[in-house]
Amino acid sequence: MKSSHILAVALAIGATVWVLSGQFGDEAPATTSTDDAVTDSDQPEREATQVRVRQSVSEPYVLELTVTGRTEANRAVSLRVQTSGRISEILVEEGQFVEEGQVIARIAADDRPEQLARAQALVQQYQVAFDASSELAESGWRAQTANAEALAELRNAHAELAAIRLDIERTDVKAPFSGVLNSLNIELGDVVTEGFGEADQVGQIFDLDPVIVIASVSEREIGRISVGDIGRARLVTGEVVQGIVRFVGQVAEPETRTFPVELEGANETYAIPSGLTADVILPLDTITSHFISPSALSLGDDGTLGVKLITEDNKVQFAPVTIVADKVGGLWVAGLPYEVTLITVGHDYVTDGEVVEPVEVEGSSFSQAP
Repeated sequence: MKSSHILAVALAIGATVWVLSGQFGDEAPATTSTDDAVTDSDQPEREATQVRVRQSVSEPYVLELTVTGRTEANRAVSLRVQTSGRISEILVEEGQFVEEGQVIARIAADDRPEQLARAQALVQQYQVAFDASSELAESGWRAQTANAEALAELRNAHAELAAIRLDIERTDVKAPFSGVLNSLNIELGDVVTEGFGEADQVGQIFDLDPVIVIASVSEREIGRISVGDIGRARLVTGEVVQGIVRFVGQVAEPETRTFPVELEGANETYAIPSGLTADVILPLDTITSHFISPSALSLGDDGTLGVKLITEDNKVQFAPVTIVADKVGGLWVAGLPYEVTLITVGHDYVTDGEVVEPVEVEGSSFSQAP
């Protein structure tokens, strides 16, 4: 065998012996001195977890029902003529606001002044005849039956006079109440006829103050709404109208099983027209609630939704809550005491009954968004 091979084998054997000598040496294992041992009691106590908190005081929250509705006029009538004739004058225009009793149009007088003069003359004639008949009857020169006939003729003359005066008064077509003349269906020279359908219709007038918002409420909610409740309507234009419930229907619509509800609101400038779509917000109940951030919510061991509070001895307490309403910026929740210390940050890292260090950071208070 070559000397180089013998040298390599010898080196490998020597290395193996050296390694094994370190593993199976005669030295006894080192022991730990009793003085140097560290027990669990000597470990420093665990510091309480810091959590951010805020004080929360309950407030009355009004549960509301939102339904779709529409605006309508308080009153709307079709203006009709009460006598026949030719339109001789039109004093207003479509869309104009008119006061109660204001003349809208006039019908030509034609021969009415002559009829009035004849009726007045007949009244005078029959008055003289009746006076003479009464004197003769008192003296016994005229029968009572003849005197009664004279009285009847006088009364008929008075009736005819009153009728012609009323007919003349009706030649002025007047507004029955203050409102907007929404339409005018006549022109100068038109002939209108009393009591013949469209021929006697002059136009339409709407009273928009107050404005009425009509909505339909389901049978489940109608019992929680009363006349006199304060509500509001959010119009499609963005305007909000405050109002009062003036009518709650007692008979449901057969097709929808809903009940009509009317909300009355001020509209002094007539800026709100009839027929606008609106969201009608009606009050239902008032519940004592807290307004909190959604991030403050936690789940209990059984999956119950709640929040974590701090007791007087700085212990964590889980309290279940019920969400009353979801609003912009936070939640209204019920089920908590009047005043609580609420964990707002860190509640995910502490458990029920754990002692913590509450820290109320300046500016950490939470309030409802306007």
